[in-house]
Amino acid sequence: MRATDIALIAVVGALGLFVASQVVTRQPTVNTPPPPPRAPAPAAAAAVSPAAATLAAGADVDADSTDIATSTIKSSATAPTRDLKQILARIAETPGTYMTEMIADLNGHLVRWPDRRQEGLRVWVQSETPVPNWDPRYAQMARDAFDDWGRDAELPMRFDFVLDSASSDIRVLWIDHFAATLGQRVGVTRRTSDQFGWLVDAQLIVAIHDSAGRSIPPPALAGIVRHEAGHALGLGHSKDQRTKMYPTETRSDISPADRSTIRLLYQLPPGQAR
Repeated sequence: MRATDIALIAVVGALGLFVASQVVTRQPTVNTPPPPPRAPAPAAAAAVSPAAATLAAGADVDADSTDIATSTIKSSATAPTRDLKQILARIAETPGTYMTEMIADLNGHLVRWPDRRQEGLRVWVQSETPVPNWDPRYAQMARDAFDDWGRDAELPMRFDFVLDSASSDIRVLWIDHFAATLGQRVGVTRRTSDQFGWLVDAQLIVAIHDSAGRSIPPPALAGIVRHEAGHALGLGHSKDQRTKMYPTETRSDISPADRSTIRLLYQLPPGQAR
């Protein structure tokens, strides 16, 4: 190759590089936004309601820190036939109950479910939970607690245990523990009644550990569920330590006074009782 050819090639190459550099530098600047951050993967559902989360966080459920919280809605149900004088006379003449104490505990109002012998009360029990030390056998224990209340042939109800919580009337949920600000709380029942006092919904929240993190022994846990189930059926508290519905856990089984009281409750119309 001749020297003149080499020189010509060098000149042409240099010119090409100059033109290319000008094209590159004159390209418009595009501000491409960074890719949006990836949303975190949703956490696995723990099957615990917002109410349970609130309670576990330390929210009080009632002014007197009782383990019952009752709300009211309006419904199209039929108003019960009521005669306050007859109601009070029936309570006074029925021995072996703590109905008077219970009415005081419930601010003078009785609540109960309508007759559910034909269409049973649908009860859903949480059967899976990540709560430490929870035993799958606790679910059957909770069902047994309801069946224990239902053994009374005079009660106008039966229980149907369902797999779908959305179709249930009563739900049982498990949490690790209640906050220390709630004292020795180990269970709570939230129930909803209509304007007449007919129960329409109930939810039980039961802790596996006490507020200090200690596991609750299974026999005591069964008693706690049985107590809260009594609330879900309409019972309030008794002042008799020998009863299941005494505010503090003193016995695991249902006493004769508990059975007499719930039997009387379901022979009376709901609503004002004093």
